Amino acid sequence: MDPFIAAKLASLFIYPLNVSLLLAVVALLLYLLRRRRAALLATCIAFTWLYAFSTATVANLLTDYLEAPFPPKAISVVPVADAIVLLGGATRGDTHSSQTPDLNQRADRLVHAAALYKAAKAPLVVVSGGSPVGGRSEAAQMRDLLLLMGVPHSAMQLERQSRNTRENASYTAQLLRERGSTHILLVTSAFHMRRAVPLFEKEGLEVFAAPTDYQRLVDNSLVPGWLPAVANLSRSSDALHEIVGYWVYRWRGWL
Repeated sequence: MDPFIAAKLASLFIYPLNVSLLLAVVALLLYLLRRRRAALLATCIAFTWLYAFSTATVANLLTDYLEAPFPPKAISVVPVADAIVLLGGATRGDTHSSQTPDLNQRADRLVHAAALYKAAKAPLVVVSGGSPVGGRSEAAQMRDLLLLMGVPHSAMQLERQSRNTRENASYTAQLLRERGSTHILLVTSAFHMRRAVPLFEKEGLEVFAAPTDYQRLVDNSLVPGWLPAVANLSRSSDALHEIVGYWVYRWRGWL
């Protein structure tokens, strides 16, 4: 099996919903084996696990842990660089009924990259993102959207090969070295910066983090923080994926 696909499949087992479903299956098997007390314990753990990661309290703790080292920066204080590097993850992909790719919850990355370019913070936007499952690359999809936002085609260069953050850094650095560029503004979600910045620095680039897509809203939700919600489960899952990904990258010597 392709190592990339294997890693993606393995990562499914860190998501709270999947862990809870797996525990529920274990509980059912234990019940069928007449191990009632063990089945009850597994059921309680599955419920508690899913409940906890579905609350705003836990989701905020996880995302704050990742975002705190990378506070937001006003565009006015961002230095001028050789290039803006925009990482993929802002689109769901092309759809059957639209001429433009469908945006997802990471679309702030596109808006922030376009804003930095229009503020003359760099003459070039490197759009990085391949196509893990075939079809058009993320880079091509994001290019189409940046064109609509006023970034000219001549100011963009696409990196279409990468399938993960490590490859984002490797392939993008290769493109930049060919242009003699070393100083970049790295645009990605704030919770992703902890892993992304050292990968690009390891490639010999001078990196200025330009984070966006912060997860905690200013306004208080109508739903109390201790009540579960699908949006909180999604935020917790993303944060856990990032935390585990960071330590796996360190374990493999990539950071």
